[in-house]
Amino acid sequence: MKRKYEIGFMINPEASEEDVKKVIDAVVGTIQKTEGIIENIDEWGRRKLAYPIQKHTEGIYIFINTEMVGSTFFEVERRLKLSEKVMRFVILRLDDKFKKANKLTKRWKRLEKLSRKSQENRDESSSRAESGKSRPGAPTDREVDDEE
Repeated sequence: MKRKYEIGFMINPEASEEDVKKVIDAVVGTIQKTEGIIENIDEWGRRKLAYPIQKHTEGIYIFINTEMVGSTFFEVERRLKLSEKVMRFVILRLDDKFKKANKLTKRWKRLEKLSRKSQENRDESSSRAESGKSRPGAPTDREVDDEE
């Protein structure tokens, strides 16, 4: 069963463009051998690290969005571990996260809508109280005096 994954990895900043291309091609090749689909390759380029890794303060960031079989996951992970140019990597399965995120965003929208309605109701009741009417259609003091 194919699932969606995001593969993120940092390459040593001393690596040449050819080395970076080789690492990307190795990962993409591994995925495509098992009939995986590459959706997007996002090269962020050289970025400053939050903390030094292997005495480097910069790294070359690469993110690959893919759809692949679970068994391919282990092969990609093995390749990234064995590559000397890769400093760090992470592989995230996106299917479950999107489902949870969708449920949460729907819930947040519903709660926001309810709070907006209650705020509007409070605003309406306070504006009516300021204008002298306690509820819509209620007679004013003058109308009550005229009836007597």
